[in-house]
Amino acid sequence: MAKNTRQLDGLTIVLFGSLGSGKSSTGNSILGSKPFKIGIGTIPITTKLETEIAYRDKLAIRVIDTPGLQKSSDFSKLKDEVKRIHRDNQTGNVTYALVIQVGRYTTEERQVIEEIFKKNKGFLKNSFIIFTNREELNEEEILYDQTIDGWLQKNPSLLALIKTYKLKYRAFQNKRLLAAENDVQVNDLISAICEEDQPTSYCPVSDSKKKKQNLIYVSREQMGEKFGMYGNEFFDDQFTLQKNVDDYEML
Repeated sequence: MAKNTRQLDGLTIVLFGSLGSGKSSTGNSILGSKPFKIGIGTIPITTKLETEIAYRDKLAIRVIDTPGLQKSSDFSKLKDEVKRIHRDNQTGNVTYALVIQVGRYTTEERQVIEEIFKKNKGFLKNSFIIFTNREELNEEEILYDQTIDGWLQKNPSLLALIKTYKLKYRAFQNKRLLAAENDVQVNDLISAICEEDQPTSYCPVSDSKKKKQNLIYVSREQMGEKFGMYGNEFFDDQFTLQKNVDDYEML
C-alpha cells in the first residue's frame, strides 16, 4: 500500500530541546545558511523564539529556533508562542522536531522530555526527533554502532519514547559538510515529514529515504583523510552516480 503524503505549500519546523542540543545549528542546516547564532556547550545564546524562512524546491520552509528547555512548563510557553506566530503569519503545516545530541543524553534531559511528551501526548504524537552530532558515531569500531539505530540500542529509554509516540527520526551532521551533502539530509528530512499519517496529495521533494540517513554516512572530508585524493575522487564519482539515479527517478 502506498504511503499517504501531504501537499505542502509551506512548512514550519519548530526545533525544541535542551540547552546545547544543536537546535540552532540544525536550523541553519535546514535553511542552507547561518542566520541563527551558535552557542558553545550549554551557554544559552537563543533566549527567545527566532524565525527564518528559506525556499527549497519552491517550498517555503519556516524554521523556528527556540530557547533550551530546562523544565516541562517551558514547552507550554513555547507552544503558545508558536500558535501566535502561526496565527499572525498564516504559516504552513507545523511539525515539531525534538533535537537531541548523540552522546549527550543526560538523566535530567530525559526526565524533562518524558514529562513534556506525557503532558502533550496527542499534540506531539507523530512528531520528529533529529539527532545531531552524527559524525561522532564514525568513531565506533563496530559498523552497526556507527548507525543511529545502533546508538539507540544503547539508549532504551529513547527507543521506548520513539515506540510509544510513534516518532520518526533522522540523524544530522551540522559540521564539515559540503552544500550538496547537506541538501541530501535536508531533502530526506522534508520527504519524511510529508509521508505517512498526514492528509492527502504528494510531497514536493523527491523521496530520498533510499539514501538511509541513519545508516553509515561518510563525508568527502573523511574519505580524503583516509585515502587521500583517491578517496575524494571516489566520493565525487559516487555522489555523481547517486545524483544521476535521483534525476532519473524524478523523471
